[in-house]
Amino acid sequence: MSSNAVESITEVSRTNSASRVGKPVLMSIRDLSFSYQDRPRDTVLSHLDLDIFEGECLAILGASGSGKTTLLKLLCGLMRPDSGQIRYRGQELVRPSNEIAMIFQNYGLFPWKTVRENVLLPLRLRRERPDREKTDRLLEYLGILPHAEKYPGELSGGQRQRTALGRAVMAEARLILMDEPFSALDIRNREKLRRFMLRLFCDMHMTSILVTHSIEEALCMGNRIAVFDEDRGRIRTIFSNAPETLETDSADYYRLFSRIRECL
Repeated sequence: MSSNAVESITEVSRTNSASRVGKPVLMSIRDLSFSYQDRPRDTVLSHLDLDIFEGECLAILGASGSGKTTLLKLLCGLMRPDSGQIRYRGQELVRPSNEIAMIFQNYGLFPWKTVRENVLLPLRLRRERPDREKTDRLLEYLGILPHAEKYPGELSGGQRQRTALGRAVMAEARLILMDEPFSALDIRNREKLRRFMLRLFCDMHMTSILVTHSIEEALCMGNRIAVFDEDRGRIRTIFSNAPETLETDSADYYRLFSRIRECL
């Protein structure tokens, strides 16, 4: 981990997340098409164009089977498109990158490793010696230091989610891809973790893409909200949003909620 990676989490960014959308493009997707080999006639994604800007959270909404999770797998390099191109920081993405982390619905933790061991895994893979003090500061920031020696099976859903986030931070990921990360949590923990993740991404200047079925979740997290067509494999429209200022009981919130629901 770089010398200032953990230190930066203690300094809250003063940059408004909505203004960060005007920053440079981190990832660009051009004319992207994909279908699975066992279903070549069923196009999952069709001539998709999309830019992801540095520092933003892009929320993606759409019906089941509209291509949302498939897109995430393509963006993290787990699969290759049939045609089109994905460029990350100006270079074509042809394989998984250490700077792109994917957090799956089951969090992807190793059940035989403790919280600390799961978080430190990126350093082990790079054969780097971990700094215990810095690691403890990260675990404390994530609220999981008291559980550092526990195994994933002993944790709540929120604690497992924070462990997965800690591993992404330790990997120095710049782009976090999340596939319905709150789906297994109860309402209270879901809201708590959403607020925490917004603060974490702001503090660490991370870019994120959130796939969700929840309009409320998209409004809470996303600077932009992309709505997929149900069966065309394309994005129908993209809404702009300012989650840090949008009050859930305001007329603006209900107006945007209704527009998104009509689009879906």
